[in-house]
Amino acid sequence: MNYPFAPSAKPCYVGQSIDRVMEKIGPLKKVALSIEAGTTLESTDLTPQPSLLEFIYGLGAKGLTPIEFHLADKTVEDEVQLQINVEQIPHVFEHLILPPIKIPEDVNVLYLKFRVMEIIPADQREVIKALAEISECGDACCGH
Repeated sequence: MNYPFAPSAKPCYVGQSIDRVMEKIGPLKKVALSIEAGTTLESTDLTPQPSLLEFIYGLGAKGLTPIEFHLADKTVEDEVQLQINVEQIPHVFEHLILPPIKIPEDVNVLYLKFRVMEIIPADQREVIKALAEISECGDACCGH
């Protein structure tokens, strides 16, 4: 059977161009991710519903954060799953503010599932504001 599109094609939503849907995560793109967390790979028991994380990709003082390396070149609807030791969360996210997740004291490993919800070019004002917030933090995230 002949299909009018490739089976791996991304959906195009009303009001979006094909280019916008196929846009890849890269420098100076504003990225919106949904985040779910759990105590096992199959579970999302630490998040009753997905949280949203929005940031501008590639603005870290030391270059890309470890989480940004995992997200490079992903497109809308792509998913990334990570297993992270709880004590490594600040290192993995650096200046990015992870939405609050209640992690039980006896949990040492966190399983995170990210879904790319939106990728758009960042506005110049957003870039300047984000750089100013990051510079306030210095070497450690201050919770800007």
